[in-house]
Amino acid sequence: MKTVWQQLICKQHLLVLALLVAVAASAFAVTYVAHLNRLAFNQLMEETNYKHLSQVQWGQLLLQHSTLTTPSRIELLASKQLNMNIPHPKDMVMVVR
Repeated sequence: MKTVWQQLICKQHLLVLALLVAVAASAFAVTYVAHLNRLAFNQLMEETNYKHLSQVQWGQLLLQHSTLTTPSRIELLASKQLNMNIPHPKDMVMVVR
């Protein structure tokens, strides 16, 4: 039969073992969460870079659009490719209701 002292030592060993397991589990959890944090941060940086490149491309497209739709360019294309010309004032008809 175990004495009280032996039972107390056994309980202390179990408590120390349980705390050791808890500390180890906590350490693994911290490491895993740090890994997930790094992955999320890397993904955030990739998305930020993609956003920046998309904004640059959008700016280039806006510049191209404004260049291609200037009135002088449209008039030049209309006269050269479609043989359209501005009519003389005597050829214009004013429609009034």
